[in-house]
Amino acid sequence: MDAENATDEGGQRSNAADAEPPEPGAGGGVVGGDRVEVDLAAPILARGGVSAEWLAEKVGEVLDLLDREGAPRCGRVAIRVVDDAEMDSAHRRYSGIEGTTDVLTFVGDEGDGLGVDVVVCLDEAVRRAAEFGHAADRELLLYAVHAVLHAIGHDDHEPEAHARMHAEEDRLLSAIGVGAVYRPGGDA
Repeated sequence: MDAENATDEGGQRSNAADAEPPEPGAGGGVVGGDRVEVDLAAPILARGGVSAEWLAEKVGEVLDLLDREGAPRCGRVAIRVVDDAEMDSAHRRYSGIEGTTDVLTFVGDEGDGLGVDVVVCLDEAVRRAAEFGHAADRELLLYAVHAVLHAIGHDDHEPEAHARMHAEEDRLLSAIGVGAVYRPGGDA
C-alpha cells in the first residue's frame, strides 16, 4: 500500500512517504472470518462496550451484500480500533494532519480483490454515539463501512457526492438489519 491510497474520513489523501498502515494484530490478536479481521486491542474495545466479533460479522455482511450487487470486491478488510492518542499519531503520520479523526483507510490490491486496512477511533465513536443517541459499536461499524465505500470508489469531497456516500452507508446498514446510523432520522 502506498501513500496515494491512504485517506482520512474526509477523503484527504496522505502525502507521507512511509504510508504503511498500522499492522493488524499489533494490539494482541485478531478475530474475524475469512475476509474481515478486527484487531483485538481488547482493553480499548471493552472500554467502549464493543464486540469485535459483532463488528467483524456485520462488516462481512456488508461485503457479501456489495458482492451480490456487483461492487468491486474487497478480498480482505482488516480493522484496527485505536484511542485518540494513537489516532492522532496515525493521522499526523499518514495524512500530515494534527488531531484525532474517526477513520483512516488504506487500500491495496490483494489479487483476489482489494485489501482494505482500516484504523478507527473508539474515543471519537463514543463521543459521536453519545451525541446522536446510539451505541458506539454502531458508530464504529459506520466508520468501517465508510472505509469500504472509499475503497471501492465512493468519494465525499463535493456536497452531492457526500450526500450519496452517506445515503449508501445508511442503505447498507439498513439492509443488514442495523438501521441508519449516519442519518437515523433520514433527514439530509
